[in-house]
Amino acid sequence: QLNPEPTPEETKLRHDKFAQAFIYQRNITAAFEFISQDYINHNPAAQNGFDFAWNILSGFWNTQQLTPIRDTFRSPYGWVNYRSGFGTVVDRYRWEGGCIVEHWDSGEQYP
Repeated sequence: QLNPEPTPEETKLRHDKFAQAFIYQRNITAAFEFISQDYINHNPAAQNGFDFAWNILSGFWNTQQLTPIRDTFRSPYGWVNYRSGFGTVVDRYRWEGGCIVEHWDSGEQYP
């Protein structure tokens, strides 16, 4: 996490960069620069932590056919919404100290 902690406006800019990398460019390496090592994943089929998510996504993310729909930031939460081979997805993230520290994607609704 960043020290000093970024303002909500600075965190929004970080969220925008994350969303660009994650769903628009499908650059998993750049996207994961914003994820905390010990982040909490609320998906019941996933484990917590950077390494688990990296090991799952890094092998295929850049070859995924994604259709970005939108992204939003309302401090301290950010959302990305896209279509993939898995259907329409809404990922919600909680930001703290300029980093993603929590993630939800089960049954999430876009705000």
